[in-house]
Amino acid sequence: MRAWTSKAARPKRARKRGLFVCLALAIWGLFHVSKLRSSRDEPFSKMGINSRRDHTFSAGCLDPYAYQEQPGYQRQNATFVMLTRNQELSGVLSSMYSVERHFNQWFQYPYVFLNDEEFSEEFIAQVRAATHADVEFGVLSELEWEFPTEVREQLVFKHSIEDQGDRGIMYGNMESYHKMCRFYSGAFFKHPLVSRHEWYWRIEPDVEFFCDVTYDPFWEMQRRGKKYGFTVLIKELYWTVPNLFRYTRSFIRQNKVKVGDLWDLFVDNYNVAAGDELLNKLANHEWEVERELMDRVEIEHLLETSQYTSAEDVDEELVRTLVSRAKRKPPVIEDKFDNEEYNLCHFWSNFEIARVDLFSTGLYASYFEFLEQSGGFWAERWGDAPVHSLGLGMMLDARDVHYFRDIGYQHSTLAHCPANKRGGQLPYVENPDYATIFGKKRSAYARLGRLGRARSSEQTYGTGCRCVCPRKRDIEDTSATCFGGWYELTRDDRVARTPVDAPALLHELRGDFYST
Repeated sequence: MRAWTSKAARPKRARKRGLFVCLALAIWGLFHVSKLRSSRDEPFSKMGINSRRDHTFSAGCLDPYAYQEQPGYQRQNATFVMLTRNQELSGVLSSMYSVERHFNQWFQYPYVFLNDEEFSEEFIAQVRAATHADVEFGVLSELEWEFPTEVREQLVFKHSIEDQGDRGIMYGNMESYHKMCRFYSGAFFKHPLVSRHEWYWRIEPDVEFFCDVTYDPFWEMQRRGKKYGFTVLIKELYWTVPNLFRYTRSFIRQNKVKVGDLWDLFVDNYNVAAGDELLNKLANHEWEVERELMDRVEIEHLLETSQYTSAEDVDEELVRTLVSRAKRKPPVIEDKFDNEEYNLCHFWSNFEIARVDLFSTGLYASYFEFLEQSGGFWAERWGDAPVHSLGLGMMLDARDVHYFRDIGYQHSTLAHCPANKRGGQLPYVENPDYATIFGKKRSAYARLGRLGRARSSEQTYGTGCRCVCPRKRDIEDTSATCFGGWYELTRDDRVARTPVDAPALLHELRGDFYST
């Protein structure tokens, strides 16, 4: 038996040491999570965040014509894609004007418009008149758009959708919205008008772009090995996807998927202790590991010495600790599966630039079919954005993804608009072929610019080209948790998180405990 100094002296010292270490680890954790922000005491929107893993393709303005004449430039097999309806024509034309004004007047990439019914002659005529690029119109088949007949005929199908409306879930009672989310999650990439292309840029009715894009995003993605690009990163509403992660973890387990490091952007990881399965059930956070192991050491000592110690010499605090641990239950995190929990962050997929085959084949296609069989696209209101994001997290590393920080964008009430690059601005030069198309709308656009918009300031950390921004908080700051995760994942000095080596730490604590 090892030496013991005096009654309760060493356990108290050990407990004090354990409490100190726990406090230190907690403080370190808070510092580590916020060090980007605390280093400058500024919001993310006012920070430079470029790294070797991901950085702005071209901060500031270029001459788009000279850019296309540079040696090696290759126009890509790419298209814009929009799912819309005839009654949304006004919003479609507004989005097209913004796209053409800020980018496509110089690059002339084609459009694909999809609808669950035939487009009207008026829709087709006005859309064709809004661009000099090629335009194609497609109608979705029943297989692509509708839920299977055997699903639609079930009473539970209609009941589930109505129930979501009764519970106030956003768009939950709209069957068409469920169809749209399912379509973009799995069928969109297989449509013949889309699948013939290698790249797509998804747009929506009534979106607006705030900055000029004077380079080719498709070409830059191709030559830099990027596969997916985003501009907004936000959290999902929990009650739209309460069981999505459960099914995703089941898919990963059944198919033995080895996830990419992009997965870390979307999950809270509770694998905090390696080599000790019981400890991983008792501790959800790294700062809890040493406390748990210290209690274990003290209890071991109590059990070892109890046969040699009189009742009055037994450390009462240790006894209480032993009884408390014997009675307690493992701390439960309701949505923790395989020691991970979905943090609800996702790429907002109403803007995305990506390879078509990223979704149409391989692992993602299998993942979608698995989710389809679960019924979650109608039993719950799974959006295509979290489905895309979790699928990408399984397949990709962060270096495969690009944040288009320089592309100012707004959909609904959420907006991103960067500062302009200091010293990187050039005068706007309109494509003369667009004088007629832009004619009447130019004055309307100018009036809109005077109402609640201002030319973005030029800053050294700026990335934009001639950005004119709305006066509202940037999504980088209102969604700081998700963007903070992205910046941590892509920073050059990032150290991959590893669980605590529980057996080694336990050995160290035992040595400290019994040393004189």
